[in-house]
Amino acid sequence: MKKFALALLLAATLAPNAYAQTRCSSDSFGNTTCRGSDGRVVRSTTDSFGNSTFRDNQGNTVRGTTDSFGNSTFRGSNGNTVRGTTDSFGNSTFRDNQGNMVRGTTDSFGNSTYRDNHGNTTRCTSDSFGNSTCR
Repeated sequence: MKKFALALLLAATLAPNAYAQTRCSSDSFGNTTCRGSDGRVVRSTTDSFGNSTFRDNQGNTVRGTTDSFGNSTFRGSNGNTVRGTTDSFGNSTFRDNQGNMVRGTTDSFGNSTYRDNHGNTTRCTSDSFGNSTCR
């Protein structure tokens, strides 16, 4: 799963329904910054062990790890835990400890669609520069 989409999903666990429109970009070091239409900003970094840290401009932090099977666990400073899996087709499922779930698929053009268990859908597209927009 692309890092910007993951940042979007994790940001949504910190502030549900806050990201109606989001633009993300990555720098040459692999750090990602996502800006929401509501003014919220999420920055992500990944260390040499593959552990990720997501921080927003509201003081929330999410730390993530991935095991050797590709399963991910993310723990937020708000007490929320999100677990993610990806199947052999590249489809992802994320579940948190509060009963929320997001499923993601990516088409052959690299466009991603995410649907949650509340009926919300987010679509993400990327340009040739690696910038992405989610609506």
